[in-house]
Amino acid sequence: MPRVLLIEDNVAVAEAIRRFLERSGMPTAWAPTGARGMELKKSFSPDVVLVDLGLPDTNGVSLIGWLSQKHDCGIIVVSGRGEETERVVGLELGADDYIAKPFHLREMVARIRAVHRRTHSRAPANPPPSLHHVGPFTVDLQRRAMVDASGRPVVLTGAEFAALQTLLEAAGEPVSRERLSEAALRRPWRAEDRSIDQLIFGLRRKLADDDRGQRLIQSVRGAGYVLARNGGGAVAGET
Repeated sequence: MPRVLLIEDNVAVAEAIRRFLERSGMPTAWAPTGARGMELKKSFSPDVVLVDLGLPDTNGVSLIGWLSQKHDCGIIVVSGRGEETERVVGLELGADDYIAKPFHLREMVARIRAVHRRTHSRAPANPPPSLHHVGPFTVDLQRRAMVDASGRPVVLTGAEFAALQTLLEAAGEPVSRERLSEAALRRPWRAEDRSIDQLIFGLRRKLADDDRGQRLIQSVRGAGYVLARNGGGAVAGET
């Protein structure tokens, strides 16, 4: 069962969650502040961390960024702030899921288990290669890092890296906006939603290949986006 760290400043809410998780078989540590949460992250070694955005001593969003850099635990935002902007920022910084208050405790347990399965699944017998080349860039999926031809790091948000990984795993096949939205933003895509297009636009700028003037990420009419093979070569239907 996953070990859970709860970072929540409301004592009554925290105690109710802690008791329910413990009864569900999940060892749970509680931190009322971000500073205490960072201490328990090191000493308790949680598998999943629940982070409230409204903490008294630190910004929950910055705490998510700190946790995501560790690459060793799942992160779920638990907050009363239901605005779409807050959800997107948390997910782009590396959170794996978002639960808005009020919520059902059974749903929380199910989401914790789902995040734990995604982040702690066993490696396959023949794991795919960790290093991939995208034009002049090298992408390391295991370290979740990318460098340019000179070896300089290229900074990507959590959502940008998830989108890039999804395109890489498609191996030259177009990826729909629906699939990209689920992978990068953890939410269903809607026809009026331009978030994926904006995300790809930002990723394209960071993957700009000015020397040859080619787009490494190409749009495919009616199908979504595709990562150009070998960093070039037009794809049928590209727009």
